[in-house]
Amino acid sequence: MTDNRLAEIKAIQKRIVNALEAREDVSQLRNELARVRAEIAADAEIAELKKITVRRQSLKDKAAKVIATVADQDAAITTFLKARDALLTKLQELQEPLKELAQMGNTSWEANPGKCYLYNDVGAFSAAVIDIPKELLPADFSCHTLEMIQGSERSFGKARQAWQYFEYCIGILSSFKKGSMSVHARSTDDSLLLDNEPETTEANCLVCQHERVAEINEALKSGRPLRELETEFGISRSTLSRHKNRCLNLGAIRIVKAEPESPTASSDQTFFRG
Repeated sequence: MTDNRLAEIKAIQKRIVNALEAREDVSQLRNELARVRAEIAADAEIAELKKITVRRQSLKDKAAKVIATVADQDAAITTFLKARDALLTKLQELQEPLKELAQMGNTSWEANPGKCYLYNDVGAFSAAVIDIPKELLPADFSCHTLEMIQGSERSFGKARQAWQYFEYCIGILSSFKKGSMSVHARSTDDSLLLDNEPETTEANCLVCQHERVAEINEALKSGRPLRELETEFGISRSTLSRHKNRCLNLGAIRIVKAEPESPTASSDQTFFRG
């Protein structure tokens, strides 16, 4: 209430007192006082409605931003899948050539060793040539080996490993598809009540949907502290409290035994404690 409104009410009240003392009719003053008080109430209500308007506009802006972000993400996913499809066409053409390389460079398939590793170590090569006269071999004769860059690591088995990774790559890329996430937006019958908390029902209560809901309900009914249940079941205290109040109706009233105030008091007396 503004100072001007307060002063206006006090002035009308003073005029009413004077009129009553003079035994005059105050019906017109009464209507004037009611009008001012009604305007004050209307001003207060409009102020609250302005807050709701600001809140609604903020939510509309947020919704527009989320919608735009989802549209961008949808377009990006579509682009990704198109590019993936084009790439898979090319990659699948390489599967057989890569498999052939893997077989040629294979060391683990003992039944069919790769051509690159018929001699895959110095010992095997030396054993093969040890009794051959040197003059029967070409000058500077040596066994060529398939090595990785700078010879720091021999490539035994790496060709097969590369082919396997390539197969994994194709499998991973092929598995991508466009999915969707379900919406868990708030809903309300009255658009002005946006600040109200949505009603908790079994359909949207996390505790009601919990696989150990029976144990949780028994623990709540027994009065165990919420902080213990939060740790044991991994559910926040606020969620447990809402379930307790709204789904089990345990939060508002409890019936407890009253302590006798005197020897004459009944020991089974009960009372309601909020």
